[in-house]
Amino acid sequence: MLMTQVYETAPVSDTEPPVEEAPKPGMIAQLRGLYADGRELIDAEIGFQKARIAAVGQQVRAMAILAIIGLVLISCALIALVVGTMIALIPVLGAWGAMAATVAGSLLLAVLCLWAAAGRIGKISAMFAGDPEPDAGLPPETGANGAVA
Repeated sequence: MLMTQVYETAPVSDTEPPVEEAPKPGMIAQLRGLYADGRELIDAEIGFQKARIAAVGQQVRAMAILAIIGLVLISCALIALVVGTMIALIPVLGAWGAMAATVAGSLLLAVLCLWAAAGRIGKISAMFAGDPEPDAGLPPETGANGAVA
């Protein structure tokens, strides 16, 4: 004989039991929570900015190294140009003539570069020498009656 047991289940209702609301924290507790949240936000921002500065520092370091290597290579190329020019001019002008022509050409280029730089320095000093007139180059203003102010 088989025995079957029947279990009774609680009736399922469509309404949920009322949820007990936790008591609201007081003003002091809320201010402490706000302070803790603000402090956490500030600490996170400081950490982010430190990481960002570290990454930028690495990029600046790499850029400086590459710029120095580039300048060294440009210097080597210019030395090779001067030596190559001198070697090319030896059959035409002789050793002393080739050296003189190469030195003279290099000095001429240096003087032209310095002259151009001095001209730009003059322009910069002219910009700061005096205050420009406020209406220089602007058309005269007219008033409400059409007269020039």
